[in-house]
Amino acid sequence: MKKVLLWLVMVIVMLAVLLCGAAGAMYAMTGTKNLPDEHPAFGGTTLEPVGYEWQVPVLGNVVSRIFQQPTTLTVQKLGTMDGAVPTLTLPSWVQRVSVTLTDPSGVPVVQGDAEALAQYTYTQNGKYELNLTLYRDETPGKAHGWYKYQANYTMDIRPTAVLSSERVSQGSVVAVLVTGILDGSEPVLQTDLGEVWFRPVTGGYMGYLPVTYNAEGGAHTLTLTCGSLTQDLTLTVLQKNTDTVDTEPEEDIPGAGTEYKNAIWPLYTRGSAEKLWQGTFGAPTTAAVKAGYGSRLRTNGSITGHATGINYSAAGGTPVTAPQSGTVVYAGTLALTGGTVVIDHGCGVKSYLFGMDAVTVSKDQSVARDDSLGTASDAHTLIWELRIGSKSVDPDQAVTGKSGLLYREGM
Repeated sequence: MKKVLLWLVMVIVMLAVLLCGAAGAMYAMTGTKNLPDEHPAFGGTTLEPVGYEWQVPVLGNVVSRIFQQPTTLTVQKLGTMDGAVPTLTLPSWVQRVSVTLTDPSGVPVVQGDAEALAQYTYTQNGKYELNLTLYRDETPGKAHGWYKYQANYTMDIRPTAVLSSERVSQGSVVAVLVTGILDGSEPVLQTDLGEVWFRPVTGGYMGYLPVTYNAEGGAHTLTLTCGSLTQDLTLTVLQKNTDTVDTEPEEDIPGAGTEYKNAIWPLYTRGSAEKLWQGTFGAPTTAAVKAGYGSRLRTNGSITGHATGINYSAAGGTPVTAPQSGTVVYAGTLALTGGTVVIDHGCGVKSYLFGMDAVTVSKDQSVARDDSLGTASDAHTLIWELRIGSKSVDPDQAVTGKSGLLYREGM
C-alpha cells in the first residue's frame, strides 16, 4: 500500500514539474511579439510609441506577463501641415482613446477622445502638440494595456476655393466652396454673373453662384478674397439652345407692373442666411410643361422675352405644391401674376410661384417639400421661378439633381 502511495506521489510531483516547466517555457516564450504591432497614423505619418504597459496572458487569464516601457520625453516631429486638416487613423485593436491637443499659445483645445479631435476646428496657424494614449481593455486570450504617443506639427493652412464645376451651361448654379479659413475671415466673390451668399460649413464656407439664361458665353473670371487670400477662378459658360414657344398676349392692367415690383423685387436682397433645403427639389405640379426655362416667348409673331422659369399647362384647380422646404415670405394676389407664393429656401435661394387661384398658405409659414400651396388658375399661366438673389436659374436642374445646390450637401 505504501509503495502505491509513494508511486502516486512521485507521479503527481513529476506532473507538477512538467506542468511548471511547460508554464515556465510558455512564460519565457511570451515576448513583445505578442503586443499589438499596428500603430496609429496622424496626417498620413505613422506615430511611434514613447511608452507602454501591457499584460499578456500566458495560461488563460490566470497568469500574465507584464511588459513596460516608461514614458519618455521624446516628441515625434511631424513637420508642416499645409494641405488638408490632419486626421487621426486608428488601428483595429483600439478600444479607447485619450487625446490632448495643445494650440500654439499653450492652451489645451482638445481633451477627450478621437471624435473630439475629429470635430475640432483649427482657428490659427502655428505649432501644435498632440498627446495620445490608445487602450485595449482586458480581452480573453489577448494582451491588454496601452501605448502612448507624443508629437508636434505646424499648421500652415491658407484659404483656397474650388468650384463644383468649371464648365456649365446657361441656367446652372455653381457651388463655390472655400476651405482653410483659420482667421475667421468671410469670403467675398466678385463676378459679373451674380451675387453669392456664403454660408458657414465645416472648415469653411459654401456659396451658390447663379448663371442665368442670358449670361454671356465664354470664360468668366471670379475673384475671391478672404483675409489675406486673393484667388482668381475661371468659369466657362456654355450657351444653351432654347425653343421658341407661342404665347397669348397678356392683358395690360394699369399699375400692375408697379404693384409687382413693390411686392417682389425687395425679396431679392433679403432672406435667411441658413440653408433650409435638403435633397433634390420637386416640380410644383404634375401638369405638362408649356415652356422650359430660357425658352423664347413669341406673341403674334414677335419675340417678347424669355421664360425665366418653367411655364406649366395647368388647368384651373390643379394642386400646386412646395418645390422644397423653406419659409413663405410672400403669399397673396397680384394683378400681374394672380395668386403668388414666394418661398425662401435660404442662402439667397427662393422659389416664386405665379399664376395661382386659391392660395392656402400665409406669410412666415414654414413649409416642407410637397406641402400644398393652393391651386392653379385658368386666368394665368402657372410659373415656377427659381432665383438666387435677383438672378433666375433653371429649376429643372434642381429637380434632376444636376444643380450646384446639391454639391456636397452632406457637409
